[in-house]
Amino acid sequence: MRRKVVKQGPATFMVSLPSKWVKKYNVQKGDEVDVEENGKSLIIYKEKETKKIKKAVINLDDFNRMLVNRFLGEFYRQGVEEIEIKFTKSTLFNHKEQRDVDVDKYITKVVERFIGMEIVSHTENKIILQNLIREDEFQKLDVVQSRIYFLMKEFLNAFIKAMDGDFKDFHDISYDYHDHVAKFIYYYHRLLYFSDIPEAKKTKLSGMIALIDKIVDNVRHCSERVVVIKNRSPKLKHHLKEIFDLFLALFEIVINKNHPLEHLRKLTRRRYEVLSNIEKEKFTEPESKAIIEVRPMLDIITEFFEDYVALNIEKYVSEV
Repeated sequence: MRRKVVKQGPATFMVSLPSKWVKKYNVQKGDEVDVEENGKSLIIYKEKETKKIKKAVINLDDFNRMLVNRFLGEFYRQGVEEIEIKFTKSTLFNHKEQRDVDVDKYITKVVERFIGMEIVSHTENKIILQNLIREDEFQKLDVVQSRIYFLMKEFLNAFIKAMDGDFKDFHDISYDYHDHVAKFIYYYHRLLYFSDIPEAKKTKLSGMIALIDKIVDNVRHCSERVVVIKNRSPKLKHHLKEIFDLFLALFEIVINKNHPLEHLRKLTRRRYEVLSNIEKEKFTEPESKAIIEVRPMLDIITEFFEDYVALNIEKYVSEV
């Protein structure tokens, strides 16, 4: 169907809504609608399709530590407003360390990962979490994305610097670096879920942040490999730095969307040079294990380039 555009005032253009659509969705005078830009198209919603989930309830009696992390993390990402946690047992089992952990203390620690989510009630057998994020905070995606980049840069730079000294001091706080990055990754997912970004771009950004989440784990695992190496060679530090620097350069093209194609071509060439240098090098077995942990950081160039295209696609859309 076609509609004629009417000019009203010096800078206001109007178009009428189809009467059939208005009746179907009971649109009344004074109602608000959501308008989403998608390339050359405008999509109008009677109300946003993404709605907040008011409340979720879980009972921890059959949970372990990993399940608690996964459930609460996904509830947070999908915008649950209130989480009611019930339990009759005072402990959770931690399979990684093969021991029980205190429920109260562990939930208190996990909540620190979720920006805006706070404990508002804590009784003997129940903990209630509530979201305190304001609506206007859902416009801070770019700010949070940049924050993740700079936290990753700080983490990786500290890693390399520590290889010249007592690496154990760094390794002891590597979990703190990891958790700080993870906190903002969770926050980004939550903001992205409610954003009005077109779905195609939202899917790409969500995938990119999920990849970075995995990379943070890879770096922490690499730290576990490096800390047990008694005589760390300069070549190990050199190659790890090359990998980390390339990763940050790839991440940066998504933060700064105005790079010329020549810059992307240079990154492609650089990636293959780093890979070739690693494959030619002779490492000890412990060194090889450390490199293997962060090797995936060289394989995500495709995803970052695709994200760059998705975020800049309007530059290449023909007006014909």
